[in-house]
Amino acid sequence: MEDPAEFGPDGRLNPRAVVAALEGILPPDRSVVMDGGHFMGWAPMYLSVPDPQAMVLVGTAFQSIGLGFASAPGVSVARPDRTTVFFTGDGGGLMGMADFETFLRVTRRGVVIAMNDAAYGAELHQYASKGLDPAAMLIDEVDFSAIGRALGADGCKVRALADLETLWEWLDNHEDGVFVLDVAISREVVVEWMATSLTANRSV
Repeated sequence: MEDPAEFGPDGRLNPRAVVAALEGILPPDRSVVMDGGHFMGWAPMYLSVPDPQAMVLVGTAFQSIGLGFASAPGVSVARPDRTTVFFTGDGGGLMGMADFETFLRVTRRGVVIAMNDAAYGAELHQYASKGLDPAAMLIDEVDFSAIGRALGADGCKVRALADLETLWEWLDNHEDGVFVLDVAISREVVVEWMATSLTANRSV
């Protein structure tokens, strides 16, 4: 597996590098739940799971964003013996915000990872790249870790791989609870499935 560069061309974190680093930080006995969005290809590339049932691709199953926070609590309740690791984008996460508190309340031990590019990333890569005005695709940056702390979780904003040390320390010292990472990821790193779909018809 490649060793991805830490930052994208815009100076924000390379999401590949973040998820590759998380493979060695997150507890191996985990359930990985993913909302829909541009980001959702990286966890299956870099994160191992104990069995096929431990990789729950909600966004892929329903071809929608915004269903992750509503689905992750069910995974936590079904497998309380495992650490629930929930990935969301900022767009989908904001759509499902009403169930953020539910996840915190029913999850014995969990980690929320908001892959935050301050945009609807899939739309940027599909439409803005073809010349459409990106204004409606951009989102004022929201700090999901701050929201998590307000709701009773722990968490931090991540702008460099070194910031992941905070999660490592928290996992070492907490058997229960939820930690929220808000990761400032690059808009300029395109996930492989998206890059393939964008070029699929160019030779036709």
